[in-house]
Amino acid sequence: MTDPRNNRRFWEVMIGLFLLIFGLAALGGTGSAFPLFLGLIGFYLLARQFDRSKSSFGGSSQSADVAVARDIPARQSSGADQVYRHAIDAVRRAGRDPGDTQVLPVDIGVIALRAGVDPVVHRSQPVDDDVDYLQPFVQLRLPQRATGRVRFEVLDSDGQTLFIHEDVHELERGRNLVTPSARLPIHDAHAMHGDWELQVSADGMRLATHRFGWREGTEKAIRRHVREDGEISNELRAAIIENEPSSVSLDDLLAFQEDENQQAAGHR
Repeated sequence: MTDPRNNRRFWEVMIGLFLLIFGLAALGGTGSAFPLFLGLIGFYLLARQFDRSKSSFGGSSQSADVAVARDIPARQSSGADQVYRHAIDAVRRAGRDPGDTQVLPVDIGVIALRAGVDPVVHRSQPVDDDVDYLQPFVQLRLPQRATGRVRFEVLDSDGQTLFIHEDVHELERGRNLVTPSARLPIHDAHAMHGDWELQVSADGMRLATHRFGWREGTEKAIRRHVREDGEISNELRAAIIENEPSSVSLDDLLAFQEDENQQAAGHR
């Protein structure tokens, strides 16, 4: 769609050029002051359009910078350009200002993997403590193409570094989903009594520090309600009868108890 203001500027530029050329040409042939007056008018029109263009360029750039600085938390419902609040919190936690960051993390978290189950993305929600692997991820937004090393680090609740991986990535202008080419194995010996940290850096500069917690997995919760001799606790028995009275057969319960007894015997 054509902007009327652009049309007006175009014609003012053309008229200014015409008057300037006409005035200079006429001034060379006559000694009259009228051609000089026309040339000055043309010069004034051109100078005014130049000043407008310069101020518009500078103003639009400044407005864009202000929008980045002020509107980042409000972009969470903008669809394709979505910026997650927890990602902005992770940027600030790393000591950076989201409005002044060229390489901006707009999404960050971990992918939980378990055998036989589809991967689950965890951003701010806790992760089940019975998963097999964690794979960090971050989505970076860049103003232009760049090549650099992106480093992922995962620290447990005690502050011990469990995972470090760094790869070279070719990043495009706009949004780039980056994950390491390695995964962190999870086992019961890990310290899960508090939050873990995911730290993301680019070329040695910390970009984000994301925190996520843990929750007891379904399988571990069931095991906690089963006694050492294989019998189901009264609490679990009541829950099974109350919630799903017809979904668990006696054979299933006996088979489950037999598996528990075999595992207990193996531990002994």
